[in-house]
Amino acid sequence: MALAPEQLVGVLDEGLGNTAWLLDLGDGRALVVDPPRDVRAVREAAARRGLTVAFAADTHLHADFLTGALHLAATDGAAVLASAAGRREFPHRGLGDGDEVDLGGLTLQAVGTPGHTDEHLSFLLRDGSAPVGVFTGGSLIVGSAARTDLLGADRTEELARAQYASLRRLVTLPDVTAVWPTHGAGSFCSAPSGAARASTIGAEKAGNPLLAAPDPDTFTARLLSSLGSYPAYFARLADLNRRGPAVLHPRCGCRPWTSRRPGGWWPTARWWWTCGRCRRWQPGTSPVRWRSRCATSSPPGLAGSFPRRSRSSCCATPTRTPTTCCGRR
Repeated sequence: MALAPEQLVGVLDEGLGNTAWLLDLGDGRALVVDPPRDVRAVREAAARRGLTVAFAADTHLHADFLTGALHLAATDGAAVLASAAGRREFPHRGLGDGDEVDLGGLTLQAVGTPGHTDEHLSFLLRDGSAPVGVFTGGSLIVGSAARTDLLGADRTEELARAQYASLRRLVTLPDVTAVWPTHGAGSFCSAPSGAARASTIGAEKAGNPLLAAPDPDTFTARLLSSLGSYPAYFARLADLNRRGPAVLHPRCGCRPWTSRRPGGWWPTARWWWTCGRCRRWQPGTSPVRWRSRCATSSPPGLAGSFPRRSRSSCCATPTRTPTTCCGRR
């Protein structure tokens, strides 16, 4: 069985090169795989289709972005699905290899695919016993496999060999099985250039050079030779995702903050939403017009408040938000 084209939509973050996958379950509910913390695009895609997010699944402890699964659980009542081996410190349904989740007509099966991270799961979507597609996260990706050096140089080769075994396991699926990875072109997690965000097992067997490697040694050498650098924050985000990012107030969002005094509220407004996190505004500084998509430097009066531009797209519009916006007072 193949999904109807409108049943699955990829919500692309062009800045990070990642795709969150939104699946229409056919009864007004949806599954989203690897949602980012800024869930607005996911919500908009769901709203256009009249869907409510019922399940939010994370394939692994992400190092390149904060998960939005916890936020969707708090605000939409979504059930969080994630690897039990990830030892997450917030409520979720912990899954291991072979565990299944009934989606109401379709079944989601956890497939252990360590390599990119220790606890990595892929999610096989089945219609009865027939595979439909597999959400591969940072395991098998279009034309490559995700990097294995995020846990340190002393683990890199070990994880590369685990990645080899994981990919060999995935390619035993039928050739027509769709492949829906999270990481894609432009991702620091290692994806070749190209516009394709999805593939099939057959296409990857025919065209992915890493799958042509005859043995683990060759695979490891090819994979490691393709790795470039990655941002320093990668060393911190996986643990933040394990502990659980603070849940943002549902009214958090980007709204204009002009240079004029906006009716007396700005001296007491203490937080704004920018670049995936809330930041404190220091009373006594002047609000400024700041509408750029991403800060390249701090605007006047807010020195040090904005990070320099990275490959991540972000919103740098200061906003009036309540102090509970960050889950803190």
